[in-house]
Amino acid sequence: MAEQNKGFIIYYDNEIIVGRLSDDEAGKLFKSLFPYATERIKPNFEDSPALAMAFDVLSLTIDRNAEWYKQKCEKNRENIKKRWEKKHTNEYGCNKTNTNEYGRVPNKEKEKEKEKEKEKNKEKNKEKESTRENIDYQQIADMYNATCVSFPQLKVLSDKRKKAIKARLNTYTVEDFKRLFEMAEGSSFLKGANNRNWSATFDWLIADGNMAKVLDGNYQDKQKSSGNREQPKEDKYADDWIPDYMRGMNTYIPPEEDIWGGGGE
Repeated sequence: MAEQNKGFIIYYDNEIIVGRLSDDEAGKLFKSLFPYATERIKPNFEDSPALAMAFDVLSLTIDRNAEWYKQKCEKNRENIKKRWEKKHTNEYGCNKTNTNEYGRVPNKEKEKEKEKEKEKNKEKNKEKESTRENIDYQQIADMYNATCVSFPQLKVLSDKRKKAIKARLNTYTVEDFKRLFEMAEGSSFLKGANNRNWSATFDWLIADGNMAKVLDGNYQDKQKSSGNREQPKEDKYADDWIPDYMRGMNTYIPPEEDIWGGGGE
């Protein structure tokens, strides 16, 4: 049976978004977090976009912390099992030359296949590491400025922006960045044709969740029967309307995970 996390964390950064709510809304938000954390019951905040947006941000934090806690518990179980097996083997004098760490005779063919697979993975990791170490950040910036002519131009490649680009290249390719910028430039919605007169920025586009949604076509203009383009509908929970400074919040524990940079990462 999987361990149940005993609680959830609210970060100081969350004060930015909670502070924009009324006391009544903040109370509703706080109360809604407990059933969500324990049973994943989502509240109905359709009548309050601001409240729905705040819940989405905090529930995402709860989800990520729960996943981190689950992984930590699994790792601890594995470590305990390994220590027990090692002690058990030593007590009964098992021949380590002919047995594996669990006291079983290994299958030579399977062991060879595992070794080959490990070598392949090592080579792949080396290639990925080499690609990450030789990132042409200026190429990405120039590609954005040349393609996204309807958006604010990128003038400074800060360390945070470089960190965001590097993080995305763990998953995406340079060609994916090119497609991202082309799709953004082709989206009326992202260029400001919406009821908030909001338009995307470089930092917003390269944020992990936003990049995935743009590449999935969530913001593409839709064709009406008359031939005119129809704008994509806004997310009723306004998840994509979180301002850049809110996208910069540190929302979960694992230090090795992505850190938002440049307002969008």
